[in-house]
Amino acid sequence: MKHTLLSFVLVCLAALSALGQNTFAIKGRILDKLSGEALPGATVQVVGDGTNTGAGAEESGSYIVPGLKPGTYTVRASFIGYKVLEQQVKVTTQNATATFNLVSDGATLSEVQVVGSLGVAVERSTPVAFAAVSEVKLRETLGNRDLPLILNETPGVYATQGGGGAGDSRINIRGFDQRNVAVLVNGVPVNDMETGQVFWSNWDLGDVTKSLQVQRGLSASKISVPSIGGTINVLTKGFDDKKAALARVETGSNNYFKSSLMLSSGTLKGDWAVTAFGSRRTSDGWVDKTFDDAWTYFGNISKRLGRHRLSLTGMGSPQSHGQRSFAQPVGLYSTAKAREIGANPIAGGNRGFDYNQYWGTLTRYDRNPVTREVTNVGDKETLNERSNYYHKPQINLNDYWQVNDKLFLSAVAYASFGNGGGVSGLTTGNSSTISTANGQTDFQGIYNANVRNYPFVLNPVTRKNDTLFTQERRSSQFLVNSVNSHRWYGGVVGADYALSDKLTLSAGLDGRLYRGLHYREVRDLLGGDYTHLNYTPGTTRTTGNLNEAPGTRLREGDKISYNYDGKTQWAGGYGQIEYKTPVLSAVVSGTISQIRYKRIDFFRAKQVTVDGKAYDVPFEKPVTVNGQTYTNADGQNLETPWADFTGYSVKAGANYNITERNNLFVNVGYNSKVPFFNQVYTSQGLLYKNVKPEGITSVEAGYGISYPSLKATLNAYYTLWANKSTNSVSTATGEVVYSTVRNINARHMGVEMSVAQEISRSLQLNAAISVADWRWTGKGLLNQTNESNEQIGQIDQPVYLDGVHVGDAAQNQFQLGLRYEPIRGLYVRPSFLVFSKYYAAFNPESILEEDSRTDAYRLPTTKNLDLHFGYELKPVYNDKVRIGLRASVLNVLNEYYFTDVSNRNSSNVANPNLLNAFFNRGRTFTVGLSVGL
Repeated sequence: MKHTLLSFVLVCLAALSALGQNTFAIKGRILDKLSGEALPGATVQVVGDGTNTGAGAEESGSYIVPGLKPGTYTVRASFIGYKVLEQQVKVTTQNATATFNLVSDGATLSEVQVVGSLGVAVERSTPVAFAAVSEVKLRETLGNRDLPLILNETPGVYATQGGGGAGDSRINIRGFDQRNVAVLVNGVPVNDMETGQVFWSNWDLGDVTKSLQVQRGLSASKISVPSIGGTINVLTKGFDDKKAALARVETGSNNYFKSSLMLSSGTLKGDWAVTAFGSRRTSDGWVDKTFDDAWTYFGNISKRLGRHRLSLTGMGSPQSHGQRSFAQPVGLYSTAKAREIGANPIAGGNRGFDYNQYWGTLTRYDRNPVTREVTNVGDKETLNERSNYYHKPQINLNDYWQVNDKLFLSAVAYASFGNGGGVSGLTTGNSSTISTANGQTDFQGIYNANVRNYPFVLNPVTRKNDTLFTQERRSSQFLVNSVNSHRWYGGVVGADYALSDKLTLSAGLDGRLYRGLHYREVRDLLGGDYTHLNYTPGTTRTTGNLNEAPGTRLREGDKISYNYDGKTQWAGGYGQIEYKTPVLSAVVSGTISQIRYKRIDFFRAKQVTVDGKAYDVPFEKPVTVNGQTYTNADGQNLETPWADFTGYSVKAGANYNITERNNLFVNVGYNSKVPFFNQVYTSQGLLYKNVKPEGITSVEAGYGISYPSLKATLNAYYTLWANKSTNSVSTATGEVVYSTVRNINARHMGVEMSVAQEISRSLQLNAAISVADWRWTGKGLLNQTNESNEQIGQIDQPVYLDGVHVGDAAQNQFQLGLRYEPIRGLYVRPSFLVFSKYYAAFNPESILEEDSRTDAYRLPTTKNLDLHFGYELKPVYNDKVRIGLRASVLNVLNEYYFTDVSNRNSSNVANPNLLNAFFNRGRTFTVGLSVGL
């Protein structure tokens, strides 16, 4: 406050002095048009009324040219590698302002058109609430965190690291989880086609991101995406006109280490440009045994060909990391935290916030079953019961074509080939819960049992069991890979046609083909020679591969438990009309999409179709129809009919620039959302009943202030999600029960504010505030079925939710940050963050009585302080080599708080003893060195 008052006094004194001298100043900022990043060192020239003077931009991009008499001046901004931009500025009886957004000088196409085709919002033009994170901020504050966690400084965003594994983060915008937040990389959707999830471990994009933009609510994206909460648009490097090289090395807590190298060729002969990046990252993880082992590669080849700009991009991050998949009761981590919320201590608890039960140790050996002699004893190894391994390379080919002065075409073809999955335990009873001892997975006990598990027969003479030591041993508990690979091909074609200098018509097509490959395979038999799922002769099998003989011996690498493919076909189109002047911009747009799902099951019994009727033919049970006997070999794999859904969206918005510093915007939209694949089919491949598209209505209004030294936004939103559906599976009764709750309404409303102020040339402030109220409204309808798709209980059982708060994310947020640069090149960036009004997650189907309607447990307010600092040395070796030092201390106060509260108890958790939770990481640090050319 003192700094702000002092700045105000100084400005007033400067203004009085200027009035006394009858001279004034032109001031403003110089920014990169694409990223919004400041361009320090850019120059401004002011010409007019007999004056020819200028100034340079500071680190923040700010400049000031004083001593100007009233009159009209031509202000010209320039910077190496960018096009020169001019403005006519009139100085009257006060200081004038002129801000410049420069475009790369190598561009043969309009940068605005390229950015617009990628769905990026533009300040004081696009009528949506958004925040941009520049490359500088990413470099200075990301540290060793997952990319979503830097977005907690954006109002309305709640991001956590989940169970603590690398890349296991989740993000929630305005109360909607990331399944309902669209994530685009260079305009290409990356949300999983079957579940809507985003798996951040597939991407380590922090080092190659040029700009990161979060659009809250209705997005500027033209294609149909699940942007109910918002859209995250990641723009990576490419089209770089400058030759450069950058090497980085980082280290930190928990044996974190990362090294990377980026090379950019600049514009080569023939208008070619090449950018390549590679990195290596390892860590022990802050949660016990959540190791991280990742490589990342990124490459871009671009070519300007006449009016075309072609770009070929490939990226991927092959990785593996340990996981802590499920939250545990609070007292298991901390007795003090349990008492703080009124929960009881747990025997054997208080193990620490980094406790992870999903690992153990194992010493392998050979054992002679007769002499019991142990040989070939191996070293003690650490095994993770829960881990993830994946590689998702993605290739994009973009073409931006300025056909003529009126028509601009953009096209992208992309392909993604995901391979990998997660590791878990499995028993022959098809349960994923395996033995534990002393709070850890008991791998040694499992191994000891499997290595001795020889078959036996009853001796008719002694009436005792004789062990068959010459036979193979069956593993009763073992490790499996739950594989979720995919093959994904898609393309987007769009056109912008200028009907006039104010009116632009846009239209395009979006097509996607997706096939998900889902199965379990035996990973490690843990001492045995084979395994198979339990089977009682003479009974009907319901699990495993029904198309092979019961008791078939499965080895490591063989499929077990389930094996199916999911196919998705997506065809969509969009249209948009935009009116734009310097004062008013307005847009009306719409999308329509036809989505089809099919499930092909390779483990459910094959079927034969006779006279239009289908008959199951398991391996051991031939079927006779009309005197004809059919065996399993005659059947076809079970393939569902296509499930067809049509979705659409319409939205409209306008931005009105009241003055050159103040603007208002409003938008309204409706989205008919198609359910995801896993909301259409049960885990047994049965079609859920009464699955329909859901309707989301959204209204938002906002106000913005934009000065060279001050930017502020204030917006309010109202979103109503009608006919929302939730699906869940429970085995609490001993029988598999599939629950579908439909016709629930969720109302999300709130107010958001963000402020960025340049208090002085060395001190900047940023703040974010979000106050929200998210509640369920009305009542839903519950239907439950068993594995035979038979109704259980009452049809359309009422579920009473009216007025209950939505859980799973904090509804209120406050953030305050500073960037202080006491001397050129040295910066310090503290950031203080508060989250409150966080209700635990719960399952709606648990509230079956009106008098049981109550909020889930409200968690304590959380507070966190991070500190980032660094120093950029003066360039050396003829000003060609730049050296930078950076460091981050996360959770400076070393305070632990709730970040994620799950609901594995399938109840509306108001009792703190039933809370299963994850907590934040303790104090950790990262230090890094960069050398650039």
